[in-house]
Amino acid sequence: MKTNKLVLISSAIVAVMTSAASASELRGDVDVLLEIGQGCAINGIAAAGVNKFGTVDFGEQSNLALFIDAESTRSGSAGGLELTCNTSLAYAVSLDDGVNALAGQRRVSRGGLDYVQYELYQDAARSVRWGQGPEARALTGTGAAQALTIYGRVLAGQATPAAGNYVDTVRMTIAW
Repeated sequence: MKTNKLVLISSAIVAVMTSAASASELRGDVDVLLEIGQGCAINGIAAAGVNKFGTVDFGEQSNLALFIDAESTRSGSAGGLELTCNTSLAYAVSLDDGVNALAGQRRVSRGGLDYVQYELYQDAARSVRWGQGPEARALTGTGAAQALTIYGRVLAGQATPAAGNYVDTVRMTIAW
C-alpha cells in the first residue's frame, strides 16, 4: 500500500510539473537570412576606392639590348594575384597605360628625367596587350579564387639610360 501511495504521489507530481512546463512555453521561428551581392575581391580585398594589388618587378638590369620579362606578384606577400568573383558573374579587368605613358606607350621613369619603355600582357607568350576597352581581359567568376597574372616585358633595343630606380603606376579596374 505504501508503494502504491508513493507511485501515485510521484505520478501526480510529474503530471503537475509537465502541465506547468507546457503552460510556460512559448515557441516561434527565427529566420536566418544571407544576401550575396554581386561583386569581386582581389587578394581578399573588396574595398571600394584605390587599393594596392601587386607589383611587376623587372629587377636590377644593366643592359636593355634584349627583352626583360617579369610577372606580377601580390602586394605585401609572396604569390600571385587572386581574383574571386561570384559564380557566373561576367567581369572585365582593364589596365590603363600608367602615369608615365606617352602616346599609348607605357614607360617607367626616373623622376621624369629618363624613361624605359615596357608593356603588360594577358598571356605568358606576351602576345596579347593588356589595356582598356577591347584590350581588357573578359572573364567569368567561378565563386573560387582565380589566378590573375600580369606578364610584363621591357622592350628590347632601347638605349640604356642612367642608373637609378625607374617606376610607373598602372591603374587596374575590375568592372562587372
